[in-house]
Amino acid sequence: MRHLAPAALHRITTRIFEAVGTPEDIASDVADVLVDNHLAGHDSHGVLRIAQYLQWIREGRIVPHARPEVLVDTSSTALVRGHMGFGQSVALVATDLATAKAKRNGVAAVSVVDLGHTGRLGAFTERAARQGVVMFMTVGSGGPAMTVPFGGAEPSLGTNPIAFSLPRGSQDPVTLDYATSAIANGKLMLARAKGEPVPEGSIVDREGAPTTDPEDYFAGGHLLPFGGHKGYALAVIADLLAGPLAGADSYSGAVMETGVFMFAVASDAFRPERDYLRAMDAVTARITGVPPAPGFDDVLLPGEPEARTHRARLNDGIPLPEETLAELTQIAADLGLDIDALDVPLPSGGGTPTRRQ
Repeated sequence: MRHLAPAALHRITTRIFEAVGTPEDIASDVADVLVDNHLAGHDSHGVLRIAQYLQWIREGRIVPHARPEVLVDTSSTALVRGHMGFGQSVALVATDLATAKAKRNGVAAVSVVDLGHTGRLGAFTERAARQGVVMFMTVGSGGPAMTVPFGGAEPSLGTNPIAFSLPRGSQDPVTLDYATSAIANGKLMLARAKGEPVPEGSIVDREGAPTTDPEDYFAGGHLLPFGGHKGYALAVIADLLAGPLAGADSYSGAVMETGVFMFAVASDAFRPERDYLRAMDAVTARITGVPPAPGFDDVLLPGEPEARTHRARLNDGIPLPEETLAELTQIAADLGLDIDALDVPLPSGGGTPTRRQ
């Protein structure tokens, strides 16, 4: 397994998207998020997705040069249309818009419609949290159904992820970020690339029988909601917030018909920020201050494993499975690019190439 410096992977990713007609700033935005996902340890939402995105560009499901347009703009709300641009670039614009409104007015709600795949939501909610804003974000999709509802025999939902991030001053945000399906589609792609099974209770095959082989999913199988009826209920709420409330269904020209709902609250909306941060420290210390159970070294906050991985990978580089690296190398070669020429050695790649705030 080869380790690439974050800066090198960012450069390679940017150049690949530029080669297919993406403006430099948009290509860099997409690379920011993909590399940030790797740094957080979520390789399923990193460069593994490049081949898929290039295919979607060829099919017209992503418009690489598209820029978001703010259709409705009030003091505390906005409706952003992505015109089927890269979901990462569109979501970054929407995140910054929601953050700025929340800092001015205390709260903000932003709807995003007609955009491509956003990937890991924590990349956006943490961006807001690093600017002193609590953010909730969810995605619902009117596209191909992948997840069966609780009690159902056929899929009717997407993976419908949800994410929350709360700021902690100079410390890493507390972040909850997961799909409401038992496993994210990207993690199935990663398991398939590694030739590994997935946890029991994650997927069924095309006949509805439980399986742990990711190939069964890609051969017509389906995802299951996590936690039975509880995960299913969250998936429904995500679909309703990101669909009917966000207005995604009004933009029928969108191939994927994806909607995003963001709700942002300034950390000083209800009390001075110093009091908020003092209370955050007290509560998180109470939660994690108990003795660890057998088999555990310590009690971690949500998002803390990702923060630790981020620090480690800044120094050690981002590991890429051989199959992913070979695919990335071939994609680059087909576009007239040489990955080795774009690489930079470790440790000069230390320091994040992303615009984490």
